[in-house]
Amino acid sequence: MKLSDFIAHDDVDKKIEIEQAIGQLGHTDRAVLYLWVIGYTQNEIAQMFGFSQSKICRILGNLHKSINK
Repeated sequence: MKLSDFIAHDDVDKKIEIEQAIGQLGHTDRAVLYLWVIGYTQNEIAQMFGFSQSKICRILGNLHKSINK
């Protein structure tokens, strides 16, 4: 699965912005985002990392805010 699977083909500027934002993420945030994008639930991701579901929700919420600035 690639970033281009989620963004319109002609929206090159948005792709670049998102790739830059993802490049600045820490390993945990990047892994959480990847697992969520490929279809794992917040509960499943939380179990993998030993976190609560609410922590995963916060991580994803913070990622959403940082990508959509």
